[in-house]
Amino acid sequence: MIKKIVALLLLAITVSSCVEKKQEWSVRISVPKEYPVAIQRGFVGKSFFGPSCINSSWGIGVEVAKKDFYTLPETIEITWLSLVEQKFYKGKWQLPENIIERYLNQEEKNNNDKFNCKTIQLGLAPKGVVLVWLIGDDDAQIEIGRFQASETLLNKDDVYDSAKFMFEKGFSKKKLSDPKFLSNETRENIKQYGYPTPNVYNLYRQKYTWNQDISIPEGGQIISVKARMCNGECQSLVGKPIFNPSEKKAIPYLFIVKWKDSKNQDFITKIAFSEGNEYWQKDNTFTNEELPLNFDKGFITNQFKSKSEISTTVVIKIDNDSTAYAFLEQNGMQLNIPKFSQETRKKVKNAPCICK
Repeated sequence: MIKKIVALLLLAITVSSCVEKKQEWSVRISVPKEYPVAIQRGFVGKSFFGPSCINSSWGIGVEVAKKDFYTLPETIEITWLSLVEQKFYKGKWQLPENIIERYLNQEEKNNNDKFNCKTIQLGLAPKGVVLVWLIGDDDAQIEIGRFQASETLLNKDDVYDSAKFMFEKGFSKKKLSDPKFLSNETRENIKQYGYPTPNVYNLYRQKYTWNQDISIPEGGQIISVKARMCNGECQSLVGKPIFNPSEKKAIPYLFIVKWKDSKNQDFITKIAFSEGNEYWQKDNTFTNEELPLNFDKGFITNQFKSKSEISTTVVIKIDNDSTAYAFLEQNGMQLNIPKFSQETRKKVKNAPCICK
């Protein structure tokens, strides 16, 4: 009898382990440039991440847990210190099971679903606001939840030794004054314009009806279009230059167009709706895709908000000398965008290696 019970228990454990299938994914943390944080600890399902200081850009995060095989996460839990507010926030929430199953369980993935989730990203905004995004192929990124953390009181006796640095005298002030952590550009912007109001990150989530009309030199071919939106979402459609016009989306701040000219040469054109004209030059890098500072105060944001009831078309024209022009169309009217950054670069293919 005892042998039978043991055998049944072993069988149950075996069956349970088979059902608990694992998928591969990593974890990132995203915060606004102006509101860096110190993470005390967190969990996404069974994936744990410990103390670290994070300063990134809204919607674009820093990896805190490397890609590994985990069971599908059911909950998230996180405790962090807002360096600007000098407050700790804490929360634990249930993830939407149907969405997690749809995008993370590759065996159940619909063949028509092009979103192959590789990363779960948490966004930490002021006043304890938490957003959750899933990131897939070609940087495709969607929001799957918004949660509210609660303020909590902690002291150094409540945390492990690895997190006690957060309680050192003057820690937040010292970290915020470090130019290697918080850039001089961001600090100067805060000095001039102040901190973004905490509600901005809720307003960024508002969606509108818009599409885009992109044209390139005659004889060319659009290969792909990617748009980053101020709510942290990103759409990347290979071979389909027109997004679904009927789908509401947050306000875009960046378009990346990959195209070929009539000679089959490859080009990348980027258009950023930044109030300054040095979106890439300041960082001296063409890879920057961060949300521009003061985007909430810019022409694009104000124009979308003031005409929220009508459809908008973002028109981008790339001429024969690879210069890009951008404007808005609303109710048949053309509205010039007073300030934006644009740059086109030719993709140089690596020469094949000739080995002797």
